[in-house]
Amino acid sequence: MAIPSMCRLAARQPIASRLGARLYTSAAVQAKLTAYGHGHVQMQNRSAKTCRFSARNPRHVPCRYQSTATSADPEDGNAEDGNDEAPSGTYSEADHEHAVISTFDLFSIGIGPSSSHTVGPMRAGNIFVADLVEADLLHKVNKIRISLYGSLALTGEGHMTPSALLLGLEGADVETVDTDYVPNRFTEIKESKKLMLGGTKEIDFSYERDFTWEWGRKLPLHSNGMRLSVFDEEGMPLATNDLFSVGGGFVVNGALSTMSTQSSATAQSDNAAQGTELQPEGGAPNKHPADLAENLFYKEIRRSDAAGDRRTGSEVKPRDSATDGTPDQLLEAGASEQSGLVLGSSSGGVTAEAEPHASDSHNAQQPRYPFRDATSLLALCKEHNLTIAQIVYENEKSHGYTDDEIFKKLFRIWEVMDNSILEGVQAPLNTTLPGSLKLHRRAPALYKRLTRGLYPSNTGDVGNGTNGAGQQQSSPAGRLGSGESGTSVTPTQKAGIVQRRQRYPRVHGSLVHPITPSPVRRTTLPAMDYLTVYAIAVNETNAAGGRIVTAPTNGAAGIIPAVLKYTTEFVSDDPERDIPTFLLTAAAIGMLYKRGATISAAEGGCMAEVGVACSMAAGAFAACMGAGPETIEQAAEIGIEHNLGLTCDPIGGLVQAPCIERNALGAIKAISSANLALSSEAGTQKVRLDDAIRAMRLTAKGMRNEFKETSLSGLATSVPLHIPVSVPDC
Repeated sequence: MAIPSMCRLAARQPIASRLGARLYTSAAVQAKLTAYGHGHVQMQNRSAKTCRFSARNPRHVPCRYQSTATSADPEDGNAEDGNDEAPSGTYSEADHEHAVISTFDLFSIGIGPSSSHTVGPMRAGNIFVADLVEADLLHKVNKIRISLYGSLALTGEGHMTPSALLLGLEGADVETVDTDYVPNRFTEIKESKKLMLGGTKEIDFSYERDFTWEWGRKLPLHSNGMRLSVFDEEGMPLATNDLFSVGGGFVVNGALSTMSTQSSATAQSDNAAQGTELQPEGGAPNKHPADLAENLFYKEIRRSDAAGDRRTGSEVKPRDSATDGTPDQLLEAGASEQSGLVLGSSSGGVTAEAEPHASDSHNAQQPRYPFRDATSLLALCKEHNLTIAQIVYENEKSHGYTDDEIFKKLFRIWEVMDNSILEGVQAPLNTTLPGSLKLHRRAPALYKRLTRGLYPSNTGDVGNGTNGAGQQQSSPAGRLGSGESGTSVTPTQKAGIVQRRQRYPRVHGSLVHPITPSPVRRTTLPAMDYLTVYAIAVNETNAAGGRIVTAPTNGAAGIIPAVLKYTTEFVSDDPERDIPTFLLTAAAIGMLYKRGATISAAEGGCMAEVGVACSMAAGAFAACMGAGPETIEQAAEIGIEHNLGLTCDPIGGLVQAPCIERNALGAIKAISSANLALSSEAGTQKVRLDDAIRAMRLTAKGMRNEFKETSLSGLATSVPLHIPVSVPDC
């Protein structure tokens, strides 16, 4: 695999020779300039090199060529030479790249309905503004233009991407923002046509004009791409960046490209020498795989706060400190020190030096027990006589957390998970979820039926109009009982007793036929019923934009809380022991998928979300049942093996149908997978977890894009509801 250039300075040569046969026609250029509105356009050739041209001066303005496209993988059947954009990123494994990330990055607190389309964009908005501040450009910004690509454009409207991204630009923290504030502020922005960048810089913003949807187009690295550009008062571009939400709330931050005024840029064009290119240094330790996009991430807002081996993109060098009259003004200082890149120039190669503090952070945060796949993880457990949860715990300590901090964070994660279940079952009865689908909530009625026979003190708050915070709601529907299938829901009060008119069940079929119809009845499986209501409750909270834990994504956020809730309530004799064991074990399994395959539905369909969460929950439940590492691995493998090929085709672009029910079935399947592994002899299975992860990666690469969170096929188009999504049919 060829490693793409992170940065390249344009040489002074004819435009046609730089862009080759893919040179835009003059009409196309003019159309792009008109659409851009500020005499500035970014153009792409096959390798996705970004060029900037000026409408005021036909000469080429020297700028950063930013290439994040990967070469076509021989295994990848999606590569097409005829596309203007390169195919979305594909992932390969590399022996020198470990899979260890922090549990508290994999399990992060956020808002619904989507980790890749809501949490990621909100975090990306914060990152972009933070980079502008570091580049000393925020005070000069007068206008911003936002473009969404790929899956973000196709289903972003139903996933609340615009509101999340705009509030992120205003500085909202995804972990603490008031969930009711988000839609209200989004409405204010559209009505006032004002946007407060970073909470300090107010600019004019027209949602209809400055927020664009690039339907049918993708940026090279990942399907969930965002391009943000800012301009000064004269309409000249100040900076632009491409950011990618790669699933689970993780964001890949590109290199912020800054551009000075037109006159100075033209002067730099006259001084441009031979093009420079960042070349990979062979054999560099801890270097990221070229096509493993999901390991190039961080969840921190400022680049300098990210772990040294988990950053990507060049650092931003303020223009004030740049050397006047040299092409280096348009290059950020250095590159990611861990990537081992060397800056080559016409005068000789110069190694890009790492920042001292970043290097120190990198050395200090190396995991104590690094593993890259399930085989190496099991070997560590055997060598050091540690459980999988203990391995992850020790790695968290090597990340700088103390024992108290680790336990406090773990139980905070569980608290939010538990509250998301509570909020879901305490929602008013007979209400619908937001969005054009108008899907009815089912968790309150299911929970009320499940807990019938208990005293009112335990069930009286369910469906009585209170929310998860205990605040009274005004909806009268919340005061109605759910009723049973054979009774009316219209009660009459008499002598303090609620009386319901008896309604006999209707039986379809002839009662005098030799084959008599079966009576209406229902099988009671308490474990299955509780798992179902827990999972549905979380995902209904998520669909309503409530606060949940990304575990490992929002679309699959109900599986792990449901299985953990069932474990603590009906299985565990020591929740304070089993909750950390469950979460740490699940995190280890999630790390393997994030490195070896994907947790993004835009890359791997629903098997990357529900499938991965089912596998994580299966292994974690087995751990709480006292299983050894090999049995845990087997449980995790069973959990993913029977989710391979699961498509992501949300109806109406909403994280509701089939997402909510799939979480309920995923939780049930996780328990079944664990029980099957516990009933088997450890180490006798023929399919190992590493095999299943490789199969998942190949399946994701072979899956058509219509089934990867685009709402362009499957249930999204088969259900005749005629719900408009972001993209037209043409």
